[in-house]
Amino acid sequence: MVARERFVRKADWVRFLETGLLPDDLDPDLAASWLRSRDSGVLPDRMTAPQVTDEVLLRKRTETAELRRLARAALLRARAMLKDTGSMMILASPDCIITETEGDPGVIDTGRENRLQIGGNWQETSIGTNGIGTAAASGRPALVHGIQHFCEEIQRWSCAAVPVLDPVDRSLRGIVDISGPTDVFLPQSMALAMAVGDEITQALARMIGEEREVLYQQFMGRRARWQNTHMILIDRRGAVLHDTRAVWSNQAIQGGAIGDRREDDWAGEMSDRFSGMDGEILRRDGLPIGLVLTAYRGRRTPVETPSGDPFDAFLGTAPAIVRLLEHARCVADSAVPVLISGETGTGKELLARAIHDASAQRHGRYVPVNCGALRADSAAGVLFETDGPGSGAVAAAHGGTLCLDEIGEMPADVQPFLLRVLEDGLTRARSPDAPERSDFRVIALTHRDLPRDVAENRFRRDLFHRISTIQFRLPPLRDRAEDIPLLAQHFLAQAAAEAGRQAPALTRAARETLMAYPWPGNARELRNDMQALVLFCGRGVIDAEDLPEKIRTPAAPLPRPEPDERARILKAMAASGGNMSATARRLGIARSTLYTKLAAYGLTRPDDRT
Repeated sequence: MVARERFVRKADWVRFLETGLLPDDLDPDLAASWLRSRDSGVLPDRMTAPQVTDEVLLRKRTETAELRRLARAALLRARAMLKDTGSMMILASPDCIITETEGDPGVIDTGRENRLQIGGNWQETSIGTNGIGTAAASGRPALVHGIQHFCEEIQRWSCAAVPVLDPVDRSLRGIVDISGPTDVFLPQSMALAMAVGDEITQALARMIGEEREVLYQQFMGRRARWQNTHMILIDRRGAVLHDTRAVWSNQAIQGGAIGDRREDDWAGEMSDRFSGMDGEILRRDGLPIGLVLTAYRGRRTPVETPSGDPFDAFLGTAPAIVRLLEHARCVADSAVPVLISGETGTGKELLARAIHDASAQRHGRYVPVNCGALRADSAAGVLFETDGPGSGAVAAAHGGTLCLDEIGEMPADVQPFLLRVLEDGLTRARSPDAPERSDFRVIALTHRDLPRDVAENRFRRDLFHRISTIQFRLPPLRDRAEDIPLLAQHFLAQAAAEAGRQAPALTRAARETLMAYPWPGNARELRNDMQALVLFCGRGVIDAEDLPEKIRTPAAPLPRPEPDERARILKAMAASGGNMSATARRLGIARSTLYTKLAAYGLTRPDDRT
């Protein structure tokens, strides 16, 4: 509530200091503020607000960097608009430390006499009733005019202040204030402060919405790979956006915001809060925007599979898929090694799990190992003992399936070690209960053309023959366009069920548009886009115009692969440590062009790997 402009005489203020009696016509918010100021021991003859140290000011400016960035446009307008008006615009932190000032230079200079300046502490407990402090204390707009201030020296000022509240949790993010000498104070100052406060709030809402969209997209990509694993998505404010077990969804974790903590410390604390789940920081433009927590992937308990054919998880009637599934059923019950290849997002792990669930090994564990993350100095720990005897992947897979994910990305110096492991099957466990040799089935996954890598000496020939007794290549989605509407509707139904909503239907125009798109990210990309549509489309019907622009606008055909260029891209990625922006600069191309080439050559972006 805005304080009403009522006449308060000097005698009323003096009487309150002497007797504690409040003027009858003093606004209730200001009356409460006078009482707080008196009870806090503020001396009414105090002339200046306290000034925080440079160290505290630096910390406050860091904490409010996001708010200051969003308010920058309004502050720049204030510099010109308030230049000769006798007023200035102030931005303060939630605890009333001034972090920015703009406006009339003369007024800004005069404000320094009372420390109405950057670094000034204008909490009510420091300087009594004032616009900034009272708005923060009440959580409402505050107009404090002249004599309504608690400290006499500050009564030469008039202030109109508005709290900026977080659009999600309504917490105080900062204060916008218009201040000036009482005799020249602008009557429209409160309207201006409220307009700027609303502008910042809307900018905050847009930013939070964009961040959440990015978080959901990154989460969905990981969810598609780890469908049977418990996963939790948390934004950087500590809000649980999604829990696959629907226990924590839409709850705020007390003290769960990243704040000024180190990223690794924050991820570790969140992991500890959720029974030691793995924490992976999600980023946007290099900055942390959230966290995905995943149940330990290397120790998953066997997943109970529903009755029926495990291969029913594959939807589609395209001849290539029907024929591939028939062959997969034929070999599932054997123990021969299987190599599954295909572009990123075609469902390689889904097929691997179906083979495991249909095999004699289904009563054992399905243990995935990310081969691209193995290093010579850590491979033994991953494959053998990490947390005690029998805890390594090889021992864990005894009687089950060892899934060698992204085996084509395995460093050359680790390949001989893996070959020896597969040949010997030794667990290296010291536990008397663990088998001396581990008996498991091997299923290897890759998006690369391994025969070509063997021919070009990038992958060991003997290791390739050890893992590829049976070979399956999943067709890209663009080669089975007739299955796209069926898959899209299936993904829409899945996402709607998770969100507790009614599944929207696709119009004929939408189905045709989906079928015309080349889907470089294959079924995973389709799944992600359908999940995003459920989250952001409020209608019960999805038409072509509701689809993302990339799908509605025909894309240029992917470039024809050039062997030399593929090698250059790989070399640039290695030299850049997987950083896509740095890789694009090394190659002298745009980052969007780099992503297109990665899809054309079947290469995986590092941030797409689990």
